[in-house]
Amino acid sequence: MKLHSVLGLSAAAMIAVTSIAAAAGLDADRANYFKAGKHQVYVWCTGGAADSSVSVDAANASDAIKKAVAGKANCWGVWQGLNT
Repeated sequence: MKLHSVLGLSAAAMIAVTSIAAAAGLDADRANYFKAGKHQVYVWCTGGAADSSVSVDAANASDAIKKAVAGKANCWGVWQGLNT
């Protein structure tokens, strides 16, 4: 019985630590989304145009996505992160 309790508490502690670490990573990504710099954007397209991954200098991720897909018909950008 005591072994099950110890294992259960250990598992709960591991889940809590992992959750806190994941949340910290999400906060860092959220902050990077709004930073100026070189952003990595994956551009995926339909209608035969080739997909690509590009680095774009921009004021923030939203601006980087707009720049990455400018002039490309049927293409959408997905922010992948800030290149440091």
